[in-house]
Amino acid sequence: MFGSTIAGCAATQQQSEAITSPLATTAASPAPSTSPSAPRIPGVQQWTAILKGESAHGLTFSNDGKLLDQEKPLLTGIPVSYVSDGNVTDAQRLFVSDPSPSGRFNVVKACEGTTEASGLCWAVFLVDRQAKTAAKISIAKYGGQNWVQWSGDERYAVFTEAMEGVSWFIVLDLQTRETKLFEQTSAVADLSSFRWLDNRTFQANISCDDRSDCTAAPFRGDITALFTK
Repeated sequence: MFGSTIAGCAATQQQSEAITSPLATTAASPAPSTSPSAPRIPGVQQWTAILKGESAHGLTFSNDGKLLDQEKPLLTGIPVSYVSDGNVTDAQRLFVSDPSPSGRFNVVKACEGTTEASGLCWAVFLVDRQAKTAAKISIAKYGGQNWVQWSGDERYAVFTEAMEGVSWFIVLDLQTRETKLFEQTSAVADLSSFRWLDNRTFQANISCDDRSDCTAAPFRGDITALFTK
C-alpha cells in the first residue's frame, strides 16, 4: 500500500543512499511530508531544541555528547546515522518532548546538524526517568513529527507522520517498546483535535482544506485491535 508513497520520496532517498538510520524500520513506514530536519508542528506542540551544553526538562546534552538525567548518564553517545564506510554521525542537536503526565517519560529526537537546514533528525529515544534509561525506538521511517500523546495509564504513546495530504498514527507500547502503524487517514489529521476516548482508543478530526474528494469523518484508533492483528 505504501509502495507509491515511498517511491515519491526520491529526493530524500538520494540524499540518504549512503546513510542508514540506527533504528529498525519497516518498508511500510511513510516518509515525511517536510524536511526531516525541521519537524516542528507550530500551534500544536513545540518540543524544546537544545545544543551541546544545554538542558530541557531536566535532561542535559553535555558538551561531550552525552545525554544526562540530573547528571546521571543515560547515553554516553547519541548516534544519528551510520555511513557505509563505517563512520558514525553523532547528534549535534536534540529535540526534547514535554514529559508524560506522571513525569516518567520523555521522547528525545537526535539530529545530525545544529540547525533546521542541516542534517536529518531520525534517531528517536524513549527516556524512562524512573528506570534511568534511554532506549532507541522506531517511529515511522524518519522519526515522525515532533508530536506525542500518552495514554492515561501511560502504557502507550501515540506518534504521527504526514505526507502528500494524508497522515499516519504510530503507537508505541511503552512496556515492550514495540511499535505498530495504523492505516493512513483519508486526509491530513488535525492534531489539535486529538483526544483520548479511553486508555486504548483515540479520535482526531480530519482537515480537508479545499479538497472536494475528502472524507471528513474523524479518524478513530483502537490500540487493542491494532496490537492483536
